[in-house]
This record gives sequence, C-alpha cells and structure tokens, in this order.
Amino acid sequence: MITNINYNHLYYFWQVSRHGSIAAASKVLHLTPQTVSAQITSLEQRLGKSLFLREGRGLRLTEFGQITQQYADDMFTIANEWLETTQGDISALSRTLKVGISDALPKSLVSKWLAPLIENERIANLHCIDGQQAELLAQMATHKLDLVLADKPLDSSLPFKVFCHEIGKSQLGFFGAKDWQYKLQSNYPRTLSEVPVVLPAKSSPVTSAIHYWLDELGIEISIAGHVDDSALMVALGQQGFGLFPAPLSVKDEIERNRDVSFIGPIDNVYQHYYAFTPDRLIKDSIYSEFVRYAQSA
Repeated sequence: MITNINYNHLYYFWQVSRHGSIAAASKVLHLTPQTVSAQITSLEQRLGKSLFLREGRGLRLTEFGQITQQYADDMFTIANEWLETTQGDISALSRTLKVGISDALPKSLVSKWLAPLIENERIANLHCIDGQQAELLAQMATHKLDLVLADKPLDSSLPFKVFCHEIGKSQLGFFGAKDWQYKLQSNYPRTLSEVPVVLPAKSSPVTSAIHYWLDELGIEISIAGHVDDSALMVALGQQGFGLFPAPLSVKDEIERNRDVSFIGPIDNVYQHYYAFTPDRLIKDSIYSEFVRYAQSA
C-alpha cells in the first residue's frame, strides 16, 4: 500500500489535467515541458498506474487519471481556500456554498432555511442541487457538496463519516383537492377510507407512522401510489389523484400556492428534518449559524 507521494508532482499533474497539455501547464508553472513530463512520469511510477494516454500530439486522462483529477480538484481547491484565510479579515472572505436538497423536502420549507445563507455576505454563490438523500450524501463524502438537507436520520451503515443535526420537526396533516374539503372534513379521519391516498416511499418512517396511526383507528385506506418527490406528491394531490401528507408548519403556503385544502391533522405523526455536514466543515461558523437558525425557525 502506498503511504506517501510527492504532492508537488500531484500538483503538476493537476495543472496538466486542467490546461489540457504539458506545454500549456508548463507556462503556468514556469517550468520546462521536459521537467513537468518527468515529474508526472515519476508520479505514475510511484502510483503504479498511468494517468494519461497519448492521443496524437495531445493527452487524454485514463480512467484512473479522471479519478485522480477529481480528488486533486478537491484537495487543491480546499488548499487555496485555506490560503485565502491567511490574507486579511477571515470574516470578510466570500465563498461558494454547494447545498444538496433531498427531493422529499417541501421546497417552501427549504426556502425559509436557505434565506439567511442567501443574505450572508460571506457567501458569494449558493448552488442548490436536488436529489435523493443517499446520492447527495455520497457527493458530500467526496467534497462535491458542503451541506445536505434531508428528512431521514443518519444511516449507520454509510461507509463514510458525516455529522447529522436535527434542525426541526413538524406535525403532518392531509391535504387534497379543494372540492374534497367539505365532503371529507365532516367526519374526519373516518372519511379517509373514501378517497385514495398518495404516500411517501414504503421505506419512509413517515409512511410507517401513518399506517400505525390508521391501524390504531381501524381505518383502511386505498393507496394510489408511493412517491418520494414532495413536489410530485403535491401535484398529484392537486389534480385529484389522492390526499397527501404535508407538514403543518407550511400549511398556509401549501393552501395558498398549490390550490389545495387542508383536510385534517395526522395525530402524533411528525416529520423530522436534518442537516448533514462533513467532518472537515463541522466547526465552520457558516454551518453552525445555519443550524442554529434552522432550529429556531
């Protein structure tokens, strides 16, 4: 197993991979092409694998070279960010923040959480990426994301270390098409058996909790489908395909913006919300401020 490498050689490789040729990288590095080529050859020998393939007069990254470039991107980008902190006032530095947002989260709730990040002068650019929680956490593990917002707690089987912070919870309620409101509210929750229901994925803790609540009441429902994407769930409910659960903390926004009506609460069933940060960022003031704000919102 390789325990150390020459990071100058890795830096030369990184510059060549970024600029597309040894000649172009040599100008940036203020070195001769022969020197850069020799250093990369030395790195390949140390690693025991090729980083580039020759194509005519150019170079193409091997599969291993592509993987190495991704790690080098992260390493030297982080190193440059760190070096910036040695220049002047740390609190005045601006940065790009990449946030992963689980597609199961209500976007009206997410927008509330993100408001202080958008207004934060230390954040020059806020990049938001939507996706499934497991995929987003995997991206964060390789430093492609700085923060992940999700609705499920930490899975202990994950092969990487992340920090999980509960940032809030909300009781859930059923919503549906407006023309169902009068019919269903009069004898709720018994009337739930009269219409189809759209629920989150079968594996969701919320789905299990709703089934437990219904079983306790002796109510059987007809499930129209299981949907992980909260926006799609709302859209299906809006078009009359079934009732859907949503957090009561954004009840007014859902009724106003989605043209649906609140039907009734789901007793003792709560949706919990979490923020995940990688180990290297846990003490960053931006993240600690965000967690405190979300917990108090």
